[in-house]
Amino acid sequence: MIASYNIGALLGEQASIRPESTALVFPDVRDVSGPRWKTATFAALHRRSDRYARGLADRGLRRGDRTLFLMKPSIDFYEVLFGAIKLGAVPVLVDPGMGLPAVLRCIRQIGPRAVIATPLVHAVRTFVRRPFSSADILVTAGDRWFWGGVTLQQCLGPDEPFEMKSYAADDEVGIVFTSGSTGPAKGVSYTHGAFHAVSRLAGAPLGRVAGRVNLETFAAYVLFDVVQGITSVVPDMDLSRPATVDPAKLVEAISAWSPETAFASPVVLRKLFRHCTEHGISLPFRDVLTGVAPVPCALHRQLRDLAPEATLHVNYGATEGMTATHIDSDEILGESWAKTKRGHGTCVGRPFPGMTVRLIHITDDPVPSWSDDLHVPEGEFGEIVLEGPVVSRAYADLPDANAAAKIARGDAILHRTGDLGRLDDQGRLWFCGRKAHRLETRNGIVPPVPVEGIFNQHPAVLRTALVGVGERGTEVPVLCVELEIGVTWSEDLEREVLGLADGTRWSGIVEDVLAHPGFPVDARHNAKIRREELRKWATRTLPAARSVGA
Repeated sequence: MIASYNIGALLGEQASIRPESTALVFPDVRDVSGPRWKTATFAALHRRSDRYARGLADRGLRRGDRTLFLMKPSIDFYEVLFGAIKLGAVPVLVDPGMGLPAVLRCIRQIGPRAVIATPLVHAVRTFVRRPFSSADILVTAGDRWFWGGVTLQQCLGPDEPFEMKSYAADDEVGIVFTSGSTGPAKGVSYTHGAFHAVSRLAGAPLGRVAGRVNLETFAAYVLFDVVQGITSVVPDMDLSRPATVDPAKLVEAISAWSPETAFASPVVLRKLFRHCTEHGISLPFRDVLTGVAPVPCALHRQLRDLAPEATLHVNYGATEGMTATHIDSDEILGESWAKTKRGHGTCVGRPFPGMTVRLIHITDDPVPSWSDDLHVPEGEFGEIVLEGPVVSRAYADLPDANAAAKIARGDAILHRTGDLGRLDDQGRLWFCGRKAHRLETRNGIVPPVPVEGIFNQHPAVLRTALVGVGERGTEVPVLCVELEIGVTWSEDLEREVLGLADGTRWSGIVEDVLAHPGFPVDARHNAKIRREELRKWATRTLPAARSVGA
């Protein structure tokens, strides 16, 4: 057992190295001049988390206790989160953006012993009791009303150093639920070793180095900022719904703190870059990290205009393996995007050191153990499988999900991402869409993203989605098109769009085209298209569209 495998020890190291440097910045009250900011140094964060560790232990929280956190991200949130980790509890993090019914399903599935949550959550708990029936330690982050338990303030122990629990690399550090945007949300069991590996890999290659200031729009990544010695500036926004962000409030945070780096989804960057372009605002960034959704080429070009020395890094991964591959603006603008426009898919780069990316034959059946004949021939499409130190070994309490997504290879556990891709002769991974979204036509399997990459280039097109109408094996490829604001669909525009595929391997693949007023997308990122809903819409709409065309 190695004490340093406790994440709390990493916080302690940063508190020793840079005690008075700012670790966390959050918006506080607003006045006529804009927001005020609440800050915490690394030393203060370390000391307060020690107090919470001691106080929670006094309330009965023990090593291994699943502890549900449903608080708004804040300095208090990270203080108590680090405190729970230091004493050995297992924090459970659920994205509230998935909606109340889905959140309650996650809670019921995981059976937490402790609940640390806002008054609203505890109010819901008094009326919807079953999901919370396993909890006997109840902590309210705010005013406690008519329910039992204690307040967060009452969980602050004495201001004394706390002796952290020791952990091995394979010991569980927390359970992080997937967003539910590509299937039912599942609790991913993370180990201390995997957390250390993410912190290491998502570092210098992406411009994330100690001493820098980072604009952070992902709640989970604040943890990685802190243990890497990075100042994490969280703007005034709902982190569970980043697509709703006001770009002017992002600029407020940037103006106040001059961050050298940023981590944001493409939809947040699109809003920020458009706002800055319209208002003539330059950006201080040197490195920007994005991912979690498709990244259009325009974002790379816009960042070059707003911050000429900056690099946009694209990270491919999943909750089950956050840092798998990466690529940057130079390679995308210099070479790979030209191939995307010709139907090759989206290049997401090379694996991080220690990570291995494999492609296996497409199947929906479980693959319990690895064998080399699972490999697809070079250059062909297959399901992306990840192996390496950041890969989660299991979902919590979900044996069927583990059987469907995990492959044993000796002592190693490989993760089936459910994504389609191919590897080129340079060892780069090209993303080709979700396995569940593949079309099975009379001419074989068609992955959607390479086809969409061709048509997304048209200046009148905001985005496209290729869906299959009909039975598996005989699906008809239908291209759904969402237009830019102010553009009207016409036969001439349809011919222009379809003509982009001429001379590519996907020429003639599209049999019908439907203009859509606005794709259904996930609530969190406003970028992951709900293709099953779109497929049902196309199935209903296509007969009428064909009769009009006739």
